Amino acid sequence: MNKLKLVAFMAVLGLTLGSCTKEVVDDASIVTAPSSVTYFINGEQHYANPQTEEEWSDFLDRMFALAEEGNVVRFERSTAGGQGCVTKEKETFTTNDFTKAKAWAFQKELEGYAVTITYDQQSGEYTCIAIR
Repeated sequence: MNKLKLVAFMAVLGLTLGSCTKEVVDDASIVTAPSSVTYFINGEQHYANPQTEEEWSDFLDRMFALAEEGNVVRFERSTAGGQGCVTKEKETFTTNDFTKAKAWAFQKELEGYAVTITYDQQSGEYTCIAIR
């Protein structure tokens, strides 16, 4: 359980510190496709663009599957931006029910939160942390 707390703490710390960095791009010719979600798997950044309810459901299924494999997963709307370096709101939800965890994570994403998901394989417990 201490390992899970440490991983969750490190994920929150990384989120807080990561929001305070400024990326500088020297090449003005770089073009990126618009995406609606930025997500991180153990700190590695990825992008997705789920649009329909089915695509969102599939995306969340994938995020929870990755968490169940022992990864720390975080996702947020790419358009959220401008959150600054101070965490204003944090909510935590813990459950053994996949359906409830998935619904909670999706609702928090809709509300503009960055959501971090971890899974304790021994207890079967999902811990979802929403920060905005």
